[in-house]
Amino acid sequence: MRPRFTHFFKIALLFLAIVVVGFESYSQNNYYFPGKKFNAAIKTPEQFFGFPIGSHQARYDMIVNYMTYLTTATQRAKIQTIGYTNEMRPQIYVAFSAKSNLSKLENIQRDHLTLTDPTKPMPDVTSMPVVVQLGANVHGNETSGGEAMILTAYYLAACEDADLKKLMDEAVVLIEPVLNPDGRDRFVNWVNVHRAEPPSADPADREHNEVWPGGRMNHYWFDPNRDWYLNVHVESQNRLKMYHSWYPNVVTDHHEMGTNSTFFFEPSKENAENPLVPTYVYKTLNTKFAKYFESAMNDIGALYYTKESFDNLYPGYGSSYPDMQGGLGLLFEQGSARGHVQESQNGVLTFAFTIRNQLVNALATLKASQDNRTELLKFQREFFSTAVNDALKKPVKAYVIGDASDATRVREFTRLMLQHKIECYELDAPVSADGLNFEKGQALLIPTSQPQYRMVQSIFERPTKFADSIFYDASAWNLALSFGLPHAELKTAFTKGSIIKAETLDGKQPAVQKSDYAYALNYSDYNATKALYQLQKAGVAVKVSSKPFKTNNRQFGYGTLVIPLQIQTLTSDSVFSVVRKISQDANVGFVGLSTGFAQNGVDLGSNFIQKTTKPEALLVVGQGVSAYEAGEVWHLLDTKVGMPITKVELPNLARLNLNRYNTLVMVSGQYPNDAALVTKIKNWVANGGTLITLKTASEWAIKNGLAKEKLRTATKADSLSIKKTRINFEDAIATEGAKNTGGSIYEADLDTTHPLGYGYSTRKIALYRNNNTFLEPSGVGFNTVVQYADKPLLNGYVHPQSLKKIAGSAGILVAGEGNGRIILFADNPNFRGIWYGTNKLFLNALFFGQNIIVPTFNTNEEK
Repeated sequence: MRPRFTHFFKIALLFLAIVVVGFESYSQNNYYFPGKKFNAAIKTPEQFFGFPIGSHQARYDMIVNYMTYLTTATQRAKIQTIGYTNEMRPQIYVAFSAKSNLSKLENIQRDHLTLTDPTKPMPDVTSMPVVVQLGANVHGNETSGGEAMILTAYYLAACEDADLKKLMDEAVVLIEPVLNPDGRDRFVNWVNVHRAEPPSADPADREHNEVWPGGRMNHYWFDPNRDWYLNVHVESQNRLKMYHSWYPNVVTDHHEMGTNSTFFFEPSKENAENPLVPTYVYKTLNTKFAKYFESAMNDIGALYYTKESFDNLYPGYGSSYPDMQGGLGLLFEQGSARGHVQESQNGVLTFAFTIRNQLVNALATLKASQDNRTELLKFQREFFSTAVNDALKKPVKAYVIGDASDATRVREFTRLMLQHKIECYELDAPVSADGLNFEKGQALLIPTSQPQYRMVQSIFERPTKFADSIFYDASAWNLALSFGLPHAELKTAFTKGSIIKAETLDGKQPAVQKSDYAYALNYSDYNATKALYQLQKAGVAVKVSSKPFKTNNRQFGYGTLVIPLQIQTLTSDSVFSVVRKISQDANVGFVGLSTGFAQNGVDLGSNFIQKTTKPEALLVVGQGVSAYEAGEVWHLLDTKVGMPITKVELPNLARLNLNRYNTLVMVSGQYPNDAALVTKIKNWVANGGTLITLKTASEWAIKNGLAKEKLRTATKADSLSIKKTRINFEDAIATEGAKNTGGSIYEADLDTTHPLGYGYSTRKIALYRNNNTFLEPSGVGFNTVVQYADKPLLNGYVHPQSLKKIAGSAGILVAGEGNGRIILFADNPNFRGIWYGTNKLFLNALFFGQNIIVPTFNTNEEK
């Protein structure tokens, strides 16, 4: 009897386990997928993970493993790794469609791409699948969308309903479950570590309050949702390449917002639409799709809103870039539990509830795309056809852009254009336009009459008037200005040379000729800074010239790097080996010099040619410091220079021995008015240190007496000139919000003879400003390195009161303190990693700060 009882007991336990698992599966499926029938042979996410979706947060590797599992469990899915993040997590796309479609996926992809080429015959769209891309979690701590993608993938793989099978016949669904894997794992680790049982809903609980920098950003603390247009980061570069291999008709972008908010779906705010996008997108397609979202949310009784917030002006969001590519981008914003459960003004908000809201809208998107399939496909061809035709009607026929003195910036600008599929051509002859001269081989031609005309407009045009004065983000994104490259419009007939291909961009420098006297490098190329650091790192002594000179029949400008063999500790052969390698690695051209005598200008032995000092730099980070700006410094030095920088938390600064460092960087932040800390930094500067401050850090330095300069504030006359009028309470936010400088571009004058101006060939410079820090020009004229023009606005919106303060103000000041100096930036020269035109100013501060001797004069002394 005993063996039989044991056998019976085992069977009973197995039956019970099946019942429990089946019940759990049914229970979760009933919440997320009421009334749907699924293939029981395919594991639910709960069965695969070991916990119900919403009870814990899934690590990214778990999501990848589940997506990989689905491709083995169903014939409807195919997975692709498109690259790796900075922290070496794989970026995956999973394609879902009918088995018959997946077997010919490359043919479907090829046929779909013909829609973007108006020169090819229009394909028969009645039989073409619609392509839908679902994406979420571009902000790492907005995880409900990522969890919804897990459920969506399960639904597409396992649902056996007839309507799902029809969808699979008529659509290719591309799921990128997490757009920011590094940030997601940073956040998920935080909330899972601090999750209580039962979870705490108190907003003050540690689970709901991440420590700096938080999980929102990527590895380098950038916001990847602004990077579709800029394409700075490896994740974006991988994604954009994948995007342009498909050109999806519809793209979703699932986000989260404040806990006390409900749910947002488009249409977005009135008067905040990109004027380059056909109104058909906003007025017809958005309106049609909104009906599906309305129905989905009503069916589950969830609150939502539309039209009040968010904008589609900036073309670099995940929900706006597709609008510029003949598709429909859709933004979803869910009030965030920022953990597993949190109190809100709308009741207790659970993670599972937020996931369900995201899920039903993802599925509604698929239904809407299916129902409007042929309309979406036809529109995509029309979008690109009208782009070509619209360009022919406009006066500007092409843009020419380039800089004979900086091949690197021209090359990187061209690379970005090609990544956006913009056609670029060589010049077949020199071109003169708008008072500028462009040489063959040193500039490129971009015709306007091409399928990507609307992107070309975004990159070159300079609007300053807008229908609204409140911006969710930037109001200016002119890439020609951000790269600081001379450019001009062509309004007459032109001829173009060969089309430029990506594989031809990275040409190598001619071999360096060995010298037994000295080497020189003009500092005009963007990569000269990289070369300088690599030389210093290799132990090569490098000097910098504060005067131009001509020798060996070559002209060298301000900031030229000079490597005299006499002062080296390395042998002549070793120096040559280092110079030759760096020339190729940095793609810059060193010149071997046979004499120190100058045909004009200073000789190589002049005291105007000073020794450089290798930066030993410290960056202040941590609570209260702008993670974005700190990350931009870190990213710049990592990726453009190959130089490490020590990152130190602000609370640790007071007890740190600063004597190890010669440069201290403080980006925007809320720094303490701590007398002991101020004194410590002041003494360190006086002993020869270089303090570099950005924006509010510059304000802090001035207010605490570190720099004897002045902030520009409103005068009594300014206040009296402002008309005092009553406004309705409901207009208060709009009225005050319009005074913010959200992001616009200005003209300024740069002293190119100053060490901070080394390498610049023209005094006119474009600055990006997204703050209200205003610096008065210095009382000592040569300490104002950059000064805004009297009529500075080039591109974007600015409130008239702010524009008045900006005009004539200082962009960069240098203040002396003992043997050291403080370099104060009014703005952020490293904005979003794309401002090649100004981050050289920051690099110069870092590398030549020690070469800035700030003269002091006794103004009472008689001559």
